[in-house]
Amino acid sequence: MDLNRLKKGLLFSLIVGIVVFAGLSIYSDIDKLIQVFSRFDYKYLPIILLLAPMNYVLRYVKWSYYLHLIDAKVPTKDSFLIFISGLCMTVTPGKIGELLKSYLLKEKANIPISSTAPLVMGERLTDGISMLLLASIGTLSYNYGKGILGFVLLGMVAFILFVQSPKLVHYVLDILKKISSVNRFGSAIENFYDKTYIILKWKPLLFAIGIGIVSWFFEGVVIYFTVKAMGIEFPLLASIFTVSFSSIVGAVSMMPGGLFAAEGSIVGLLMMMKLPKDIAVATTIITRFSTLWLGVAVGLIGLVAVQKRMYGGKD
Repeated sequence: MDLNRLKKGLLFSLIVGIVVFAGLSIYSDIDKLIQVFSRFDYKYLPIILLLAPMNYVLRYVKWSYYLHLIDAKVPTKDSFLIFISGLCMTVTPGKIGELLKSYLLKEKANIPISSTAPLVMGERLTDGISMLLLASIGTLSYNYGKGILGFVLLGMVAFILFVQSPKLVHYVLDILKKISSVNRFGSAIENFYDKTYIILKWKPLLFAIGIGIVSWFFEGVVIYFTVKAMGIEFPLLASIFTVSFSSIVGAVSMMPGGLFAAEGSIVGLLMMMKLPKDIAVATTIITRFSTLWLGVAVGLIGLVAVQKRMYGGKD
């Protein structure tokens, strides 16, 4: 495992994150921002910081369910550490770096990457659908972002219907296998599809989406308690809509961790909902720390733990 490359990627994302927060501070006026944080009711902070970990716990339930579906035998402690380690890769474009989990499963349990990469994809897909459903509830009240949500949902539904059509998929695969550079990966591609088909059957799909709705609801509440800690009442529905919609925009942007895109969406939506600029920016900073950077920190701890467990602390 090339940990040096991983560290460089994380360092780059951290630098970008610092630039984003610095830009937000300048945009808001640093003095006003300091005043907002000085008035912040910190008794709400433990609740705000616990909401994202509650999301992680439920997402781990889905991860374990997926491993069970493909009959992957992994000790619970190893499975948990591998799942947690993937959180540090949320700052990669489209969260593609979470394939680290597949690599670690291959190293630990000798499970082919082609068998577990579909699980990572399934996580992202069902999380996306769950956030789309949560955000869609908000569009009924705020009439914003219907075009973006509809476009993304249409793409996801088309992909699921395609995967659930084995004849069509194998027809496409047979065509691709005629390309020599693709044909040598034929068995891996077939295995990848077989596992994808298993986790995207209707029963597993609906279960995963249900888990996702509950888990991402917790992160959606972050803005509600953050604004409340600043002495302002803010609709719960607006909070859930803002977090869900900004997460989707961040994912679609393909920026590492949705940086720039997610922050811009949160600030813009909060100001559209009549929150003052300094409150909107302060809320965005706290929300992104809780929903992104806290997870990265937890993931790094998990990665160190799994490295020591698997490699004795060696790269």
